[in-house]
Amino acid sequence: MLGSLRFRLPALFLVGILLAGLIANAPNPGDYMILTNESLRTEPYSMMLRKDDPQFKALVDKTVGGVMKSGEINKLYAKWFTSPIPPKNVNMNFPETPAIKAVFANPNDKGVE
Repeated sequence: MLGSLRFRLPALFLVGILLAGLIANAPNPGDYMILTNESLRTEPYSMMLRKDDPQFKALVDKTVGGVMKSGEINKLYAKWFTSPIPPKNVNMNFPETPAIKAVFANPNDKGVE
């Protein structure tokens, strides 16, 4: 449904990366822009895992936190969000925001308060 609306609306409020995907796949991506300095709310992306498995959570925290602390996350982010993605070679053109950089620099398991 959202795909059918994207060319009829002058403005759309949505999670930034979803907007970037819609724009990247639009016939004329240059006709659209994301207001990156405006934010109604920051909602972190997260992972879902088994509730009562502290050993597994510790492994996930260590692995994902390690990827973030080592800087490898920046390479992965660039690959998928600021470079052409096969098979169509669509580029999302969605650089890391200050909020994303902050989370990558200080991984945590906190939710939105």
